[in-house]
Amino acid sequence: MSYVIASLNVGKPTVHHLDGQEIKTGFKKTPTHHPNYLTVTGFEDDGQADLKNHGGEEKALLMYPSSHYQYWEEKYQRSFAYPSFGENITINGLTEQDLYIGDIFQLGEAEIQVSQPRQPCYKIAKVHGIPDMPAVVTKTGYSGYYFRVLKEGVVKPTDRLIKVKEDPQKVTPVDVFDCLFQDRKNKERMEQYLQLDALAANVKRSLTKRIEKLG
Repeated sequence: MSYVIASLNVGKPTVHHLDGQEIKTGFKKTPTHHPNYLTVTGFEDDGQADLKNHGGEEKALLMYPSSHYQYWEEKYQRSFAYPSFGENITINGLTEQDLYIGDIFQLGEAEIQVSQPRQPCYKIAKVHGIPDMPAVVTKTGYSGYYFRVLKEGVVKPTDRLIKVKEDPQKVTPVDVFDCLFQDRKNKERMEQYLQLDALAANVKRSLTKRIEKLG
């Protein structure tokens, strides 16, 4: 099964004046029509300012479904151009419910693996001037999802995303997202997700700490 890239997006961290504050961020990206080399930490022409919460090998590439844009435009009665959610790739036809943690895809010359759901960031509210946006992301689960890079290579905007291996445990990014933000005291569920080999280490740490607090 393959999927069409709606937009390939990159951007280096820059300082923006947002909501009366100076914020350095790589959230604001722009579409590119040129090939870009995908490394284990992301596209060469891309970057993040807050390396504690963004970027790194477990969050090398952020993907966001193009189908969610209609929801946001209807909710806020305004247009959102790609990539309004800070994504590296706006993808057609592949939502958080349509793939699994651990699934492996071919993307141009690169090979990538689903590692975790994206967690809401306050910068989405600052960039768009919509204070409740992170809360709505949390409620809907329209968060996007991250990949780690198993094999580096050149990616073109005209390449298709091709699934090459499906994870047999069949846990979706939205499943994990729901456990993190909604079903927060379900110890059995958290312990199940800790068994996912491909789930990002930072998410496993969060689940482990929560289990310890629950006792």
